[in-house]
Amino acid sequence: MRDVKRIEIVIEATQESTIRQLIDDAGIDGFTLIHAGAGRGQRGERSGDGLSDTFQNVVFVIATPEEQVMDFVEAVRPVLKRTGGICLVSDARWLKH
Repeated sequence: MRDVKRIEIVIEATQESTIRQLIDDAGIDGFTLIHAGAGRGQRGERSGDGLSDTFQNVVFVIATPEEQVMDFVEAVRPVLKRTGGICLVSDARWLKH
């Protein structure tokens, strides 16, 4: 197993391409993207079945070496400040196969 940082971002679906670009800019190799994330937060309740991206969330799950985390999350911060959402960073162990 390899020690990594796990980054989870829940953000409006309209910001998907912005976060994808920030991931590329940070040199992060990959991510998992979950569409139609439902839940409740500061901006109220979100269902996963809206008619457009306007009222839907997406969830990014990223596993990356610690060296890539700080620059990436600092680039994400202004997007979250502008649009809302959350970014969680935690320790994880990557089971390489």
